[in-house]
Amino acid sequence: MSENVAKAQLLNFILNKKYGAKEQSNPIIENQIKALNAPGCLLGFRSDFTVDELNHWLAELESIFPIQEEILQDLIFGMLYGSEVFQKLAKAKDFKFASISKLYKSRFETNRKYLAEFNSKDQGKINIHAPKRIVTRFPPEPSGYLHIGHAKAAFLNQYMAKDGKLLVRFDDTNPEKETLEFENAILEDLELLKISDFKLSHSSDYFDVIFEYACQLVKEGKAYVDNTELETMRQQRTDGVASRNRDLDPETSLKIFRAMKDGKYKDYCLRAKISIDNPNKAMRDPVIYRHVETAHHYAGNKYRIYPTYDFTVPILDSIEGVTLALRTNEYRDRNAQYYWFIDNLRLENRPKIHDFSRLNFENTVISKRKMKYYVEKGYVTGWDDPRMCTLRGLARLGMDMGALREYIVQQGASQKTAVVSWDKIWALNKKVIDPRSPRHSAVPLMDYVVCYIDTCPECNIGHPHCLDKSDRYIEIPKHKKHSDLGNKQLLLSTEILLSQADASVLKINEEFTLMNWGNAIVTDKAAENGKIRSLRIKLNLNGDFKTTENKITWIARKGAVMVKFYEYGNLQNDLNTEDLDLKFNQDSKKEEWWLAESSISEIRKSQTLQIERIGFFICDGPFEFNLIPFTKQKRTE
Repeated sequence: MSENVAKAQLLNFILNKKYGAKEQSNPIIENQIKALNAPGCLLGFRSDFTVDELNHWLAELESIFPIQEEILQDLIFGMLYGSEVFQKLAKAKDFKFASISKLYKSRFETNRKYLAEFNSKDQGKINIHAPKRIVTRFPPEPSGYLHIGHAKAAFLNQYMAKDGKLLVRFDDTNPEKETLEFENAILEDLELLKISDFKLSHSSDYFDVIFEYACQLVKEGKAYVDNTELETMRQQRTDGVASRNRDLDPETSLKIFRAMKDGKYKDYCLRAKISIDNPNKAMRDPVIYRHVETAHHYAGNKYRIYPTYDFTVPILDSIEGVTLALRTNEYRDRNAQYYWFIDNLRLENRPKIHDFSRLNFENTVISKRKMKYYVEKGYVTGWDDPRMCTLRGLARLGMDMGALREYIVQQGASQKTAVVSWDKIWALNKKVIDPRSPRHSAVPLMDYVVCYIDTCPECNIGHPHCLDKSDRYIEIPKHKKHSDLGNKQLLLSTEILLSQADASVLKINEEFTLMNWGNAIVTDKAAENGKIRSLRIKLNLNGDFKTTENKITWIARKGAVMVKFYEYGNLQNDLNTEDLDLKFNQDSKKEEWWLAESSISEIRKSQTLQIERIGFFICDGPFEFNLIPFTKQKRTE
């Protein structure tokens, strides 16, 4: 039985809170099933089921329905809650296990308060027992750009090392995926995160040292060479079957291993001799060295075999003096393996491991494989496309890295896994960018309405915004609440432009407010084919804006500039398919031409602004602006 350990902890939590059941150790689900004397078919559950495997198991489960005992209902709910495959299947309209779906939905509602309590229990706390002198490490693989998941690991390591030392170590142990381009990009991404005070190293700096440690294990009979075919090896590890080479004598293994370094015995790998049938499959004689023919971007062809990440990390953590190893909880099953290498290589420094949950956002692609596919196939413009969850993509979408850091620190280093919605982090982002975002106005190019203004009646003469015979400029604050942003020039003109939506709601003789100018009264309205073509108004600058129902944004026709607004959506659609082409969201990028006031020309790339009554944007290039998510203002029809 395999289980999502973090989500299995929810099962412990619910059963303990509601029924006083004893919290079980790993494997949590299996131990809870046995403790409750639950039906034996439940023991066949695995959180990593394929679709076919899960359907087969669900058919067995449904055969014992109905389930009367509430504690067993909650047991089944907790098991299914940890299966991502079930979450997807259950949403489909053709899901055929109606009774299971009904039970799951019912228990979800019943347990909603427990879910909320469980997910919030450790939120905002970074409560880690660590040595007085903390040395942390952030070990990115140079095989892609940093994404939002990496940001959490980077920020937490930096946060914990604020009074200690931060190491950044490139895990360059797989030349097939890694390039110098990605390495340089990651360093730039760290600069974007304002992480600069660190010591830089590479796993490749220690290849000779790691090789000698591997030889040490072979000499002591704790590692052996193996030429078992890959699929057979996988099946043997699953079934707990020993390789035919497991008892090969150390002398022969060492001879072959040293020859492997020179490119010989390409069908061999090196495996640690830990266990055949340990319940933790990460301990079942893992591969620690394998052949890679691709030249390394630093070492060239000096090596033909490379250590695995799981073998490299504990050695280098110990050698480089790491005292606190922060790892996402997907590595939790490998913690025992990590310490096995520390102990059996007799490494003096023994880092403390602390697991934390991944930063999981709904409807977000963080798989490097999938992102690379969309880049290489031209579905997106690059790794920095605003639809990508890379740091560069998020920056182009308007994410402030300081806001991202604040959000991550608020979440803390909790071990509980939860999928969060983007609205929370974008709401925090809006608070950060609002004070520095100047206000501007714009109207859609399509079907804009020309509004003619009669010169001021005598009652307006002397008003500071009076328009007598000719156009004129006035100065107004760029942001009324933040005068430090300065002023901008606003053109008061006899011809202004309104949006079709705004012009349509105005009635003859209605008094309304032109924002940043004053009140006006509609005197004439021309329509054609159901569209408003023009308006004529007269100013009533002494009118009270508090009495008007409609407050309208506008721009002067003279000097208006063309701008393009982009709105980005999710990279993938909701189709239940693994086909990446079909899964791509064809509606993920929308663009519109607008007309904006001339002062928008002052906005520079990467600067944020608010288009009043529309939303917040970030300048992505000359006269191009990306809508920042969850800032779009709802319009009343």
